[in-house]
Amino acid sequence: MKKMLIILCLLLVGCSSISNEELDAINNDVIIYLSNNQYDNLVFNYVDYEDKKIVIGLSDNSVEKQEDFKEKIVDSKYIKFVQSELMNDDVKKEYIINIFNLDDITKVVIDTMSQYDNKITITDENAIENIYNIFYNRTTTKESISKNPENTDEMYHIIFYSENDNIDMYIYSSNNKYYLEQSNNGIYETSLNDFNTIKEYLKN
Repeated sequence: MKKMLIILCLLLVGCSSISNEELDAINNDVIIYLSNNQYDNLVFNYVDYEDKKIVIGLSDNSVEKQEDFKEKIVDSKYIKFVQSELMNDDVKKEYIINIFNLDDITKVVIDTMSQYDNKITITDENAIENIYNIFYNRTTTKESISKNPENTDEMYHIIFYSENDNIDMYIYSSNNKYYLEQSNNGIYETSLNDFNTIKEYLKN
Protein backbone atom coordinates (compact mmCIF):
# COMPACT_ATOMS: atom_id res chain seq x y z
CA MET A 1 0.00 0.00 0.00
CA LYS A 2 2.84 2.41 0.85
CA LYS A 3 4.51 1.72 -2.50
CA MET A 4 1.27 2.52 -4.29
CA LEU A 5 0.98 5.84 -2.42
CA ILE A 6 4.57 6.75 -3.29
CA ILE A 7 3.98 6.01 -6.97
CA LEU A 8 0.78 8.05 -6.90
CA CYS A 9 2.59 11.01 -5.34
CA LEU A 10 5.27 10.85 -8.02
CA LEU A 11 2.66 10.77 -10.76
CA LEU A 12 1.09 13.88 -9.26
CA VAL A 13 4.48 15.64 -9.27
CA GLY A 14 5.23 15.32 -5.62
CA CYS A 15 3.16 15.07 -2.45
CA SER A 16 3.82 18.70 -1.60
CA SER A 17 3.87 21.74 -3.86
CA ILE A 18 5.18 25.25 -3.57
CA SER A 19 2.66 28.09 -3.78
CA ASN A 20 2.76 30.86 -6.40
CA GLU A 21 3.48 33.36 -3.62
CA GLU A 22 6.51 31.35 -2.50
CA LEU A 23 7.74 31.16 -6.11
CA ASP A 24 7.34 34.93 -6.40
CA ALA A 25 9.33 35.39 -3.19
CA ILE A 26 12.26 33.38 -4.57
CA ASN A 27 12.16 35.29 -7.86
CA ASN A 28 12.01 38.58 -5.95
CA ASP A 29 15.21 37.57 -4.12
CA VAL A 30 16.88 37.42 -7.54
CA ILE A 31 15.48 40.83 -8.52
CA ILE A 32 16.55 42.43 -5.24
CA TYR A 33 20.09 41.09 -5.66
CA LEU A 34 20.30 42.39 -9.23
CA SER A 35 19.08 45.82 -8.17
CA ASN A 36 22.08 46.11 -5.85
CA ASN A 37 24.77 44.05 -7.59
CA GLN A 38 26.23 43.45 -11.03
CA TYR A 39 25.85 39.89 -12.38
CA ASP A 40 26.60 39.77 -16.11
CA ASN A 41 25.98 36.04 -16.61
CA LEU A 42 22.22 36.32 -15.94
CA VAL A 43 20.21 37.10 -19.08
CA PHE A 44 16.66 36.68 -17.77
CA ASN A 45 14.59 35.26 -14.92
CA TYR A 46 10.88 34.58 -14.58
CA VAL A 47 8.38 32.35 -12.78
CA ASP A 48 6.88 29.37 -14.63
CA TYR A 49 3.72 28.89 -12.58
CA GLU A 50 2.61 25.82 -14.53
CA ASP A 51 5.81 23.85 -13.89
CA LYS A 52 6.37 25.45 -10.47
CA LYS A 53 9.86 26.65 -11.34
CA ILE A 54 11.88 29.85 -11.36
CA VAL A 55 13.55 29.85 -14.78
CA ILE A 56 17.06 31.31 -14.81
CA GLY A 57 18.63 31.99 -18.19
CA LEU A 58 22.43 32.04 -18.08
CA SER A 59 24.72 33.01 -20.94
CA ASP A 60 27.18 30.45 -19.53
CA ASN A 61 25.06 27.59 -18.22
CA SER A 62 27.91 25.39 -17.02
CA VAL A 63 27.64 23.55 -13.70
CA GLU A 64 30.33 25.85 -12.32
CA LYS A 65 28.31 28.96 -13.21
CA GLN A 66 25.11 27.44 -11.83
CA GLU A 67 26.86 26.84 -8.52
CA ASP A 68 28.18 30.39 -8.59
CA PHE A 69 24.63 31.70 -9.04
CA LYS A 70 23.31 29.57 -6.16
CA GLU A 71 26.14 30.67 -3.88
CA LYS A 72 25.89 34.40 -4.63
CA ILE A 73 22.17 34.94 -5.25
CA VAL A 74 19.76 32.19 -4.20
CA ASP A 75 19.71 28.40 -3.97
CA SER A 76 16.45 26.52 -4.32
CA LYS A 77 15.29 23.17 -5.65
CA TYR A 78 12.65 25.11 -7.59
CA ILE A 79 15.23 26.86 -9.78
CA LYS A 80 15.59 25.64 -13.36
CA PHE A 81 18.71 26.77 -15.22
CA VAL A 82 18.55 27.13 -19.00
CA GLN A 83 21.06 28.16 -21.64
CA SER A 84 20.44 31.58 -23.13
CA GLU A 85 22.09 33.60 -25.82
CA LEU A 86 22.93 37.20 -25.02
CA MET A 87 19.99 39.46 -25.74
CA ASN A 88 19.91 41.44 -28.96
CA ASP A 89 17.71 44.32 -30.06
CA ASP A 90 14.83 41.96 -30.87
CA VAL A 91 14.82 40.21 -27.48
CA LYS A 92 14.07 42.48 -24.56
CA LYS A 93 14.53 41.78 -20.88
CA GLU A 94 11.34 41.12 -18.94
CA TYR A 95 10.94 43.00 -15.67
CA ILE A 96 8.64 42.07 -12.79
CA ILE A 97 7.68 44.44 -9.99
CA ASN A 98 9.59 43.77 -6.79
CA ILE A 99 7.14 43.81 -3.87
CA PHE A 100 6.83 42.17 -0.46
CA ASN A 101 4.48 39.27 0.19
CA LEU A 102 1.12 40.68 1.21
CA ASP A 103 1.29 39.22 4.73
CA ASP A 104 4.60 40.99 5.37
CA ILE A 105 3.30 44.49 4.62
CA THR A 106 2.64 46.50 7.78
CA LYS A 107 1.59 49.78 6.19
CA VAL A 108 1.46 51.73 2.95
CA VAL A 109 2.36 55.40 2.62
CA ILE A 110 1.07 57.46 -0.29
CA ASP A 111 3.02 60.63 -1.02
CA THR A 112 1.11 63.18 -3.10
CA MET A 113 4.39 64.96 -3.95
CA SER A 114 2.88 68.26 -2.88
CA GLN A 115 4.64 70.74 -0.63
CA TYR A 116 2.35 70.53 2.44
CA ASP A 117 0.46 67.64 4.10
CA ASN A 118 1.74 65.45 1.33
CA LYS A 119 1.67 61.98 2.95
CA ILE A 120 -1.03 59.65 4.20
CA THR A 121 -0.45 56.36 5.99
CA ILE A 122 -2.69 53.33 5.45
CA THR A 123 -2.78 50.44 7.93
CA ASP A 124 -6.22 48.95 7.21
CA GLU A 125 -5.69 45.40 5.92
CA ASN A 126 -8.36 45.57 3.22
CA ALA A 127 -7.02 48.87 1.92
CA ILE A 128 -3.46 47.51 1.89
CA GLU A 129 -4.61 44.49 -0.09
CA ASN A 130 -6.44 46.67 -2.63
CA ILE A 131 -3.31 48.75 -3.23
CA TYR A 132 -1.07 45.67 -3.27
CA ASN A 133 -3.20 44.08 -6.01
CA ILE A 134 -2.55 47.08 -8.27
CA PHE A 135 1.20 46.37 -8.25
CA TYR A 136 1.45 42.62 -7.64
CA ASN A 137 2.78 40.32 -10.38
CA ARG A 138 3.12 43.01 -13.06
CA THR A 139 5.53 42.32 -15.92
CA THR A 140 6.91 44.52 -18.67
CA THR A 141 9.75 44.83 -21.17
CA LYS A 142 9.85 48.63 -20.92
CA GLU A 143 12.96 49.75 -19.05
CA SER A 144 13.06 52.32 -16.26
CA ILE A 145 16.27 54.32 -16.56
CA SER A 146 15.69 57.18 -14.11
CA LYS A 147 15.31 57.42 -10.36
CA ASN A 148 11.95 59.19 -10.66
CA PRO A 149 9.42 59.14 -13.53
CA GLU A 150 9.73 62.03 -15.95
CA ASN A 151 7.22 64.05 -18.00
CA THR A 152 4.24 63.12 -15.83
CA ASP A 153 0.91 64.94 -15.59
CA GLU A 154 -0.02 63.66 -12.12
CA MET A 155 2.05 61.35 -9.95
CA TYR A 156 1.93 59.57 -6.57
CA HIS A 157 4.78 57.92 -4.70
CA ILE A 158 3.74 54.62 -3.06
CA ILE A 159 5.87 53.10 -0.28
CA PHE A 160 5.24 49.61 1.09
CA TYR A 161 6.66 48.88 4.55
CA SER A 162 7.52 45.61 6.25
CA GLU A 163 8.92 45.31 9.75
CA ASN A 164 12.51 45.78 8.59
CA ASP A 165 12.44 47.30 5.14
CA ASN A 166 10.50 49.32 2.58
CA ILE A 167 9.92 49.19 -1.16
CA ASP A 168 8.80 52.18 -3.19
CA MET A 169 7.29 52.77 -6.62
CA TYR A 170 5.18 55.30 -8.51
CA ILE A 171 1.81 55.51 -10.21
CA TYR A 172 1.22 58.37 -12.63
CA SER A 173 -0.58 59.69 -15.68
CA SER A 174 1.10 60.90 -18.85
CA ASN A 175 -0.64 61.94 -22.09
CA ASN A 176 -3.90 60.32 -20.99
CA LYS A 177 -2.22 56.99 -20.25
CA TYR A 178 -1.47 55.47 -16.85
CA TYR A 179 1.67 53.80 -15.61
CA LEU A 180 3.37 52.13 -12.67
CA GLU A 181 7.11 52.55 -12.37
CA GLN A 182 9.77 51.11 -10.11
CA SER A 183 13.14 52.81 -10.38
CA ASN A 184 15.48 50.76 -12.60
CA ASN A 185 12.96 47.91 -12.62
CA GLY A 186 10.50 48.64 -15.38
CA ILE A 187 7.60 50.83 -16.50
CA TYR A 188 4.23 49.07 -16.44
CA GLU A 189 1.04 50.15 -18.16
CA THR A 190 -2.00 50.29 -15.88
CA SER A 191 -5.59 51.54 -15.97
CA LEU A 192 -7.51 54.68 -15.07
CA ASN A 193 -9.38 52.56 -12.53
CA ASP A 194 -6.13 51.66 -10.74
CA PHE A 195 -5.05 55.30 -10.78
CA ASN A 196 -8.39 56.43 -9.34
CA THR A 197 -8.21 53.74 -6.63
CA ILE A 198 -5.10 55.45 -5.26
CA LYS A 199 -6.69 58.89 -5.51
CA GLU A 200 -9.75 57.73 -3.56
CA TYR A 201 -7.60 56.87 -0.55
CA LEU A 202 -6.27 60.41 -0.55
CA LYS A 203 -9.79 61.76 -0.06
CA ASN A 204 -10.43 59.76 3.10
